[in-house]
Amino acid sequence: MHTIAHSPGSSTMSVTFTVDEPDPRTEVILDIDFLLHASWPDLDHLVLRPAGEVISPRSLTVELPSDVEITYRFLRRPFLDPTVSVPAPTLDHLRALCTSGRPDPDALEHIHNPFGSEVTSSVLRGPDATDGHPVWNQGEPSSSAVTVGRLRTPRGRLVTIVHVSAKPIDELVIVLDGDVWMDSLELPFALARWDRPTTAFALVSTPDRENLVDRRFMSALLTEEVLPIVDDHLSAGARTAVTIVGHSYGGLAAAGLACDHPDRFGSAIIGSGSFWYRDSHDARDDVEPGDLTVGLRTAPSTVLAGSRFLLHVGREEGGMIDQSQMFADAVAAAGAEAELRLYSGGHDYAWYRHALFDALDALNR
Repeated sequence: MHTIAHSPGSSTMSVTFTVDEPDPRTEVILDIDFLLHASWPDLDHLVLRPAGEVISPRSLTVELPSDVEITYRFLRRPFLDPTVSVPAPTLDHLRALCTSGRPDPDALEHIHNPFGSEVTSSVLRGPDATDGHPVWNQGEPSSSAVTVGRLRTPRGRLVTIVHVSAKPIDELVIVLDGDVWMDSLELPFALARWDRPTTAFALVSTPDRENLVDRRFMSALLTEEVLPIVDDHLSAGARTAVTIVGHSYGGLAAAGLACDHPDRFGSAIIGSGSFWYRDSHDARDDVEPGDLTVGLRTAPSTVLAGSRFLLHVGREEGGMIDQSQMFADAVAAAGAEAELRLYSGGHDYAWYRHALFDALDALNR
């Protein structure tokens, strides 16, 4: 469970996380994406500890911004004996640890975490958090029925088509992280509350990470496989406006597609794009821009004229903010319209879901 102590007018809150774990050989760690990942490998301050000699329950109090909407989970690992020397942990150790994540059994709202560990996370909303986009308000009645169809590309990749009526389609939204939006967030229920009957969504099952960063692979997948079968299924002509959507590595892939094929993808919606990525080495902590941004800096000033990039990133994501800003500046210099918006949170679908519909609404204003 979690409890919040917040003084009116304060921009922060004290959140106490409590969990039952009777096994004295097991250590319990709080995992909030922007907290744990930024502090790795020093996790000592995120360990839940008993109040006295009784091993359970255990708790931890952390100070957080009072307006965040985040997901969290509890990780478990064997208790580390401080007298025994262990090798320095690596990113692979972190990913392995994340697979032990479990949701808070006392939290009412959960999201299946898509970032590698495939664990279910609990949602925490601060007292000053915004209401978010109304399509995610479960209390709102659905406005219309949603049609869901499933297609397979020639190479077997799943594409799920979602739209709310049989009206002619004049806008197509392709989402690269499609399995997340279907299985974790149940996007069709949100679309039923969204009044856009001439928009169709094509949700593409997520390729492996090494394919997401391969621009030739993604170009072939989308332009040669996905778009033809989607256009045929929807009877959509070449004039249908197409928006490409992606988050994290998928955001990098979506940005690359919009840069490489501005004639097909006139708009891109990108959340926490991995713009730090470099082919040469793991550059996630570098302050210099990644390969995609560097390449754009030498592009002609009109190559992306008419394109639109709507980017969003979590306020607590550190260097991701600067990387997103450098990319936004680069596409603007190449002729595109670019907008970067900060949301209160970390690397997290808790607010991505709101940002997606905020951006889609902005595209049509």
